[in-house]
Amino acid sequence: MTTELAPWSQLLEVAKRDPGLQTAREALTAKAREVAQSPIVRRVYHLDDVGKYRTWLDGRSRALEPETKEIFALAMSDTGTCNIAAAELPLLAAAYRLTGEDAFRARAAEQLDEMTTWSPLQRPGWTCFQPGNRLPPDGKDGNWLATGTGVRAIADALDLLPAGALEAALRRRLDSLLAAEIVLVVDDWRTKRPWFVKGDNPITNQWMLPTEGLVRACLVLGAEAQRDAYELGVHNALRALNAHGAAGEFEEGIGYAAYTVTSMLHTARAMAAAGDRRAIERPFLRNFPTWMAHHLQPGGMLINCFDAGSARAVGNLRPVLSLLAVCTGSAVARWALANSVGGPSEDLAGLLCRALPPVEVEAPPLFAAYERATRVNWRDSWENLASGVWVRGGHALDQHDHFDRGHVNFISRGRPILIEAGTPAYHNPRLNSHYSSAVGHNVLQVGEALPRKGVAPIAVARLDATGGDVIVDPTACYDGVSRWRRRVVWSAGELRVTDQVSLAPGHTDAILFRWHLGTTAEVSIAGSGKKSTVHWADAEMTLEGTAPLAVTHEMLPDNTLAERGWDETSPEPTHACILVRTAAPVGGMKLTTTVRP
Repeated sequence: MTTELAPWSQLLEVAKRDPGLQTAREALTAKAREVAQSPIVRRVYHLDDVGKYRTWLDGRSRALEPETKEIFALAMSDTGTCNIAAAELPLLAAAYRLTGEDAFRARAAEQLDEMTTWSPLQRPGWTCFQPGNRLPPDGKDGNWLATGTGVRAIADALDLLPAGALEAALRRRLDSLLAAEIVLVVDDWRTKRPWFVKGDNPITNQWMLPTEGLVRACLVLGAEAQRDAYELGVHNALRALNAHGAAGEFEEGIGYAAYTVTSMLHTARAMAAAGDRRAIERPFLRNFPTWMAHHLQPGGMLINCFDAGSARAVGNLRPVLSLLAVCTGSAVARWALANSVGGPSEDLAGLLCRALPPVEVEAPPLFAAYERATRVNWRDSWENLASGVWVRGGHALDQHDHFDRGHVNFISRGRPILIEAGTPAYHNPRLNSHYSSAVGHNVLQVGEALPRKGVAPIAVARLDATGGDVIVDPTACYDGVSRWRRRVVWSAGELRVTDQVSLAPGHTDAILFRWHLGTTAEVSIAGSGKKSTVHWADAEMTLEGTAPLAVTHEMLPDNTLAERGWDETSPEPTHACILVRTAAPVGGMKLTTTVRP
């Protein structure tokens, strides 16, 4: 279902008149008051100042050479300042429209005036994120994330503030900034300057955010007056929407999906409010809420494959689910808000979501097999203390993904049993070695070599309310392996994994499987030869191989169980991991792993 769309200002007037929303209006106004009492965020121009004036220092800059450290840090600080502006300006403008208090208008005007000096909104340098990277000879690497969120901040404020709220001179400066941004983004596509244009990659958020900036800047200045630029922006937005699965699948993890779809929704909403519905009616947007809801696992956890961060970040879905409900009328989004994530978000989209007329909502299916996402998702009920399983394959279009083909995750009655390591901040020194690599997942390793990313199809023999029976084939991800097939059979009370591994003819090596456990406590290991048993508080695991096994235990870094993710100021969280290794080099093995909570 697609709802009729109006500018935010009109929807806010509806919310303003609804007596049932007094508490929600007061909550939004209280948040805006906190913003109004805080200093504006300012652009900084020297490395030593990054971190001042509410700016943010990307930790990756610390490892860079002197000649690129400042360039990268300033570019990334631009993404931070524009993100803050995009979050705060709509709150201030909405609070002014709701209350008429001039403090909100004045604070918004002060921030907008500062932003007129941020030209371009995104300074060069974001491509210098790792040692050895340099800017092109002309010093330009193109518009990027700050372009989208910066224009969003300005466009939302202009939409929400009443006519005449800003001085004419300030409005002219804002228009000049937006006109300059249009020229820059068009030139990026004309010259194919950024890597995502050169490589024609509309899947990535890096394609979508500057596209949002282009479309919305054109709409503010008048689409007819910017017709060629506007049509380029719309063309690029539609390519992004059409690049993903028609069933709502996104080729990256749920965190990046939420970020990119937020940009898509702001773009599509602004277009539709101007009478252009080409974006808002795409099948991907219509079905994305179901794909997102299928990331909700029992025990208040998320499916956290790809660069998805912590499995505990369920609340992070509230803003985009609220935006989906307001922009697309999605009944699934409204069901998820009401039943799984704690209600609409405490922002403008959340207030407008609360103002929507009641509709009949229905829970999405409990399970699905997604071809483009190459993953099977399952749970036995929508209760929090349900059981859940997900199995990961691999698609050729996967991006921001890990070396995780074949990973199996298991939650029993709300308790995590089998997990993956998760994703910490990008500057974590063990990101590549312990999190995103095979070391961070329940997958095969042969000798010391780690697998590569590749296609790993999943064949579904059965998937129903009682459980599932699937086979994933990640053979193509391994050198020296002629076959690895993993069969996963499960119900709410048991999960059995059968791995059959054959190395290349004449080749022998140590075969290793890891099982990351959903516990930080001690585990006990018993048995010898070809059979062992592992016990911990929540479950028992039996391991039976066709070759003698050496079963050991170690604590590995964790960003799945931890309520608070990794930072540099405290010890890194860990969880238990079982290593199942052949006692001697072999040419192949069958291993059966049975887990009973």
